[in-house]
Amino acid sequence: MRAVLIIITIFTTINLINAQSEVLIMSPENESVVNNESVLIAASLLGVQNINSGSVRLLLDGMDVTNQAYVDSDMISCLLNDVEPGDHEINLFVNGSPTRWVFTATATESNLKYSGRIRSSSSMDQIDDQTLNINKMTLDFKGSAYDWLSVRTNLKLTSQENSLYQPRNIYGLQLGLKDILTLRLGDSNPRVSHFTMNGKRIRGMDLDFTLGWFNFRFLNGEINRAVQGDLSNAYSFDIDTDEFGEKYISLDRSGYTFTQNVSSARLSFGKGDIFQWGFNYMKARDDTSSVDPELMNAQIFYESDQTGSVEGLNSGTVYTINELGTRARVLDGSEWSGSGPKDNLVVSSDIGMNLFNKRIRLDGEVAFSMTNNNIWGGPLSLAELDTLIDDSVDNKLSSFDLSEFPDPSDWEEYLIINSNLSPLVPIDINAFGDSSNVDLMDAIFSMPSLAYRGRAITNFYGNYFSIEYSQTGPEFNSLANPYLVKNKREWAITDKVKLFRNRLMLNFGYKHQDDDILTNVENVKTQNTLSFGFNALPGAGLPTLNFTYRSIDRNNGITELVVLPDMTTTDNREKTQTNNLMLNVNHRFDLVWNHSISGTFVSIDKEDKFSGRADDFVDPSMSTSVINVSLITRYNVPLQTSLNVTSNSSELSTGPGQRGTQDFLTANLNAEYPFLGKKILANGGINYANGSGVVEMSWFGVKGGFRWRVLNDLSLNAQGEFRSKETAGISKNTIIARANLEYSF
Repeated sequence: MRAVLIIITIFTTINLINAQSEVLIMSPENESVVNNESVLIAASLLGVQNINSGSVRLLLDGMDVTNQAYVDSDMISCLLNDVEPGDHEINLFVNGSPTRWVFTATATESNLKYSGRIRSSSSMDQIDDQTLNINKMTLDFKGSAYDWLSVRTNLKLTSQENSLYQPRNIYGLQLGLKDILTLRLGDSNPRVSHFTMNGKRIRGMDLDFTLGWFNFRFLNGEINRAVQGDLSNAYSFDIDTDEFGEKYISLDRSGYTFTQNVSSARLSFGKGDIFQWGFNYMKARDDTSSVDPELMNAQIFYESDQTGSVEGLNSGTVYTINELGTRARVLDGSEWSGSGPKDNLVVSSDIGMNLFNKRIRLDGEVAFSMTNNNIWGGPLSLAELDTLIDDSVDNKLSSFDLSEFPDPSDWEEYLIINSNLSPLVPIDINAFGDSSNVDLMDAIFSMPSLAYRGRAITNFYGNYFSIEYSQTGPEFNSLANPYLVKNKREWAITDKVKLFRNRLMLNFGYKHQDDDILTNVENVKTQNTLSFGFNALPGAGLPTLNFTYRSIDRNNGITELVVLPDMTTTDNREKTQTNNLMLNVNHRFDLVWNHSISGTFVSIDKEDKFSGRADDFVDPSMSTSVINVSLITRYNVPLQTSLNVTSNSSELSTGPGQRGTQDFLTANLNAEYPFLGKKILANGGINYANGSGVVEMSWFGVKGGFRWRVLNDLSLNAQGEFRSKETAGISKNTIIARANLEYSF
């Protein structure tokens, strides 16, 4: 396993810096003239090796439109409506390598406008005797009528759809009434605010209403659908004894997922490009009735154990739940060992404003959450709440009279309050009353379920300066925003300066992160990041340079060894410094043919600042250096080739008291040649990799394919690849075949 992790780590580093440029422009063609009503931006990525989807960025006239694009391993496409008439520039970045082309948009008058794309694809991946076949179909449609009604659909179907998992098919319909009303049905990725709902897919309804300075938005749907589980893994069991001394099988439900319903609302005032003040609400809850306690066709493998056996059952036999009959009892939901059903409420307020013609941007948000991690059993009574919080039955909570509090059952619709509520008491009650011993403001800003952020951005005279502060409490939680990092306080300063008519761009940044949020934190974890970089664009005929330096200091606040009860010690101290350096040079030149060359150097050096570690300590220190060279050649004939060579050398810990080295060398050679007036583009290539050190491996592969523009609006892509890989003396062959048919209208 450690060897696998090493391979993944090193190949990830290689892929991040590989400068690949085998991007084929499909639409619009370079320097072409298209209708501005609907502009399809599309490029084939079939020739790009080791695509990191997170690195793909698409810019139109400097504006990032990646979130409107469809990206997969084969291509990127983005359908844009009502592009401004005139000249436009497209910049596509894949694995850090740019591709640029231009087009002109012209305007026409029409009451009915529509455009769309239908794409069907199939793939087959065969590794030894294991085969994975995937079929996909996508439909994107955009239309408008009389400049007041708009329609948009998004349909994606895949053969990977399976009731055992969350939905992989996507169904989306959007209706718009001018700039007043937008209704989205089906699947969408709404962004309500930073802390409440920020991009997670839901299935349901999203209504957005705007009238002048008044804005209202309401969402309702599912975050997760119910998953009953695999019939062979839906139950675990123990052998138990009833009140009559009879043995029976006690069935514990497993492998399930509750339906998780969500509703959210936003009321805001003002126009977003000038000023807007919003109030947000998000409510999510698991539906405990969505999971069936008894699946009669589910199976268990019954074996007797030390507690005995159940009469009438044969040990070592597979039984369905139906066959067990009265010999089995399913535990009540509150006793299931899996993750309990949750209930979550988040409220927030955000504000944003632009000043001085958008040269100054100010925004921020404050959010508060309450989360119940197990709602089985329903809400508590006031008496139960009294004893739960302060262990005394006095009808008081600190100095507050509980009789003045509403009964928790009255609030069940909004939030189920019981012992699993986090936090049970949102604020330190010792900050209230005449005998308070905690500062009230400290108690407020240290609430564990509070989150807030603020940001200021200025843009004057080519200087883009920003300062940001954010804090997310350890118990803050939004089920509709699960990717938010909790228990983190952060402030950052960045400055970007453009000089010499944008030929030189300097970047500076400093970021501090820690978890010193609660008033009782003993060992504060900190991370300080200092960064500097520049982009130099000297002009035509000269190379471009990109340089980035980043220094990261980490400290977990522990300075002493931990003494265990057996008088041995364990070392949990962390104090490291990591220096990252990246230099990239790109140059285009003519030498017999036209060439584009790119060279990248990456260095990562992590140092342990503690000395005198034990001999069996897992040393966090590591060093990696990567050199990548890429050469693209365009010949006098329509032939284009690309050569990419990457060398990686690493030294790192391989276990307690052990260190090792790992070297990798990869090389890729690809070529493409158009036929029949560029209607057919044939491509092929070979790739090779060799690794030595901790992991011995070798890799050889060949590939080939074509893109055929059957009609102006119809294209066919087909690709095939064979790979032979040997690791630790074990050989594996892989065959990959992909084909897709695309029609645009």
